[in-house]
Amino acid sequence: MADAPPLERNFDASMTKQRKIGAKHPRKQNINPLQKGIADFISAHLPPSLFPQHALSLEELASSLPKRYTIYEPMLLLPLNAFTHPPAWGKLYDSLDHDQRKALYASIASAFARYGVTHVAMNAPIVLTDTQGHENRMRSPVGLVPLHGDFGPPPSRDGEEVQPCRDDFEQAFWVRTVQNHGIVQIWAPLYTMFSRGNVTEKARILGHGSMFEGLDEVSLCGEAVDDVAVVDMYAGIGYFVFSYLKRGVKRVWGFEINGWSVEGLRRGCVENGWGCRVIGVGSDGRLSTSVPELVESLRDTDRVVIFHGDNGFAAKIMGQVRAALEARREWTSIRHVNLGLLPSSSSSWDDACKIIDKDKGGWLHVHENVDVQQIEAKGREITATVERYWTEYASQRTDTELGADCRHVEQVKTYAPGVMHCVYDVQLTQQVRSNVS
Repeated sequence: MADAPPLERNFDASMTKQRKIGAKHPRKQNINPLQKGIADFISAHLPPSLFPQHALSLEELASSLPKRYTIYEPMLLLPLNAFTHPPAWGKLYDSLDHDQRKALYASIASAFARYGVTHVAMNAPIVLTDTQGHENRMRSPVGLVPLHGDFGPPPSRDGEEVQPCRDDFEQAFWVRTVQNHGIVQIWAPLYTMFSRGNVTEKARILGHGSMFEGLDEVSLCGEAVDDVAVVDMYAGIGYFVFSYLKRGVKRVWGFEINGWSVEGLRRGCVENGWGCRVIGVGSDGRLSTSVPELVESLRDTDRVVIFHGDNGFAAKIMGQVRAALEARREWTSIRHVNLGLLPSSSSSWDDACKIIDKDKGGWLHVHENVDVQQIEAKGREITATVERYWTEYASQRTDTELGADCRHVEQVKTYAPGVMHCVYDVQLTQQVRSNVS
């Protein structure tokens, strides 16, 4: 499948088609579909007498209309300033009544019909608290504004961890995109966030761009990539899970608390051709399928096993899984743990160290929001903390030297003014000491 990233356009409406000198027809503006949809609405629904009030002609307004948009099939996603900039457009938009705005959104959707668009929404950033001020642990997109089309029943606001059922999944509106050499991702935009900015980190796992150790035979000391496993402590809809699978690891064990994200991940696995098992985790840590039953039924084609519940039970669960698979001589050592929670994943560092293979070591990929002036200092802090956990939980043989080393810091994207989303690649090492004469 060819790579087809989310469709985004940023046209300059002042660009015009070049015509031969002496052409009989006037030059036409080359406006993009978003501008066309808005301009078509204005022409069809607003009287010309309205424009002198705003000191702007229809032609001048059309040339300055917003240009940016993103398509996640079949949804058109507009930025926050789509109806406020430029000011003349914002003033005109504010004057529209409810029915006029509905007609506007329908006109915009119609302009994008050739792209398969059926729904329109306006974007809003993910927030760390919900509408009641509670921590948004499930990272739900509480600010997404549906404008056109049926997005499904509105999310419950009674509690941040209300989990969906099968009927909810069937009623919801789902979208998809293709990134990173054909990887399909699927999610329900009313209930689950999608971060397009993570595309560079996904590419890094795939081996493109910046350094990413531990998924080649050299850094694995001769061990093949398809002989190792990965744990993703915050699996989401499969942001990094799918990149690890595409790279060729044997299996990814994931933990995710949001049922909408779990279903999106499961659908994405089906679309990409990877077998996926979903195991529920109760509030007491009990599994919906016992570890012996899971191990007995597990097949090589089950490339993903997602535990739907709190990852605070991750170390205990993975310890039980390892013991059961080792008894069957089917265990695959875990060499990577991905910790993709912002603003900090520190609550899971200790469990991550318990999960990494104690005899071979491995890598933690620690995602953090960091003050741009403190990136190096934060790296030292993370490494020291992780090393303390690692030396506490790993083998304590007298001939073994344990350590942690921050091998690389990837600056993924700006999260807020003065704040950078960074990924710290921390290698957990275990070396046999040389005999001293």
